[in-house]
Amino acid sequence: MNIKTVTNNDSADTSLEAGGVRRRKTMVRFKTLLDVRRFLARVCNDLDRNNIGESKARTFGYLCAVMRDIIKDSDLETRVLRLEKELEKNKP
Repeated sequence: MNIKTVTNNDSADTSLEAGGVRRRKTMVRFKTLLDVRRFLARVCNDLDRNNIGESKARTFGYLCAVMRDIIKDSDLETRVLRLEKELEKNKP
């Protein structure tokens, strides 16, 4: 799984989840569309279990759509640059 969770070791910030379970706050890094899909699936599950509100889930959904577009554009840009480099290399 390409989602990296990074814990902030500077503080032991934890929050209570449903059922009184403590969970360390983490930061999710999106590198691939699979990462976005997995995160959004987790958001859907949290919404279904009433662990997060509709407004927060909607916000996450919007941000996932933005991240999806950025990842797609970035991948396309990388491929175009690689092709341009190959064309320059093969010029007589």
